[in-house]
Amino acid sequence: MSSSGHGCPGADPVEAAELISRPRREDTRSARPSAQERFADRPALGHTVRVPATDETAEIDRVNRAGVAAAIALARQLGLPDADPQVLSSRGNLLVRLCPAPVVARMATLTAQSRREPAAWLAREASVAGYVAARGGPAVSPTSMVLPGPYWQDGLAVTLWDYVPPSPLRPKPAEAGAALARLHHTAAGCRAELGYLTPAREQISDGLAALERDDVLEPATLDALRTRHARILAELPESGRSIVLHGDAHPGNLLAADGGWCWVDLEETCRGPVEWDLAVLAGQSGDGAEAALRGYADTAGCALPSPGSLVPFTRARQLEAAVWALCMAHRYPARYLDGARELLAAALGD
Repeated sequence: MSSSGHGCPGADPVEAAELISRPRREDTRSARPSAQERFADRPALGHTVRVPATDETAEIDRVNRAGVAAAIALARQLGLPDADPQVLSSRGNLLVRLCPAPVVARMATLTAQSRREPAAWLAREASVAGYVAARGGPAVSPTSMVLPGPYWQDGLAVTLWDYVPPSPLRPKPAEAGAALARLHHTAAGCRAELGYLTPAREQISDGLAALERDDVLEPATLDALRTRHARILAELPESGRSIVLHGDAHPGNLLAADGGWCWVDLEETCRGPVEWDLAVLAGQSGDGAEAALRGYADTAGCALPSPGSLVPFTRARQLEAAVWALCMAHRYPARYLDGARELLAAALGD
């Protein structure tokens, strides 16, 4: 991806790309094999996590091949140069550079399994990133070569982005905090429909529905997680100013570009209290948490948040992480299962 170019902030990406809405997933478990036939049970510190008894390497290859084919087909339909695709990343989403064009196709692959409407998340991301980038803010821009989407192509939700060359550089904690403050400042005027605290609400509820649909957890464990979710939501403060949030503002979502540090992966962007983004930033900055928060405060011209003000949001983020990891482990256990087991135990206080 590249920081050059501008998005289309004046248009609704869903309408501009003529997105065809897809029905929400329905529960089809009655027509599917039993869990015993489809899964191998694995204990998770007192809780059973069922994962597919399949060849994980072959499944990753299948997803990548399907995604690359969809990216090539979409590029042709949009009149982009014949693509020589290069897979940049294949985790929650598949990122494919459409060489020689400076365009990256971002496709919801694993994320689509845990969200009722995956294209809506991509649409919100394109809206906010396009708005910020067009105003010189710290976000990688959706492509300006064609409408950025989201599109439906071969069953996948796809958005198109500028290409930023890879860099070994990583932000210092204070730099990450400063970049987040600049993002918040630049995004302040964005009028897109974003929802409220989407990561703490829909991301968790949709993920739990997916875990139930796919028979990943025992009913008692699902009930415990839903009870925990309801308690956490009830504890979140409802007062305070609501701003446009990144939603997943950890240092790993910053890329070094010509103009400085730029944010990517804004799929979880929403409106809500600043404490959500600060809790995510601090929680994933390790020993640099205080420096990251100070970098934010110095750039934003505000006081450092009190430790207690972030606690309810940190709890919500930890539950989100546990549900997310379980959804990922269901598809790719070798990558995610061990971490998911630990997060599940922590979320339920085991």
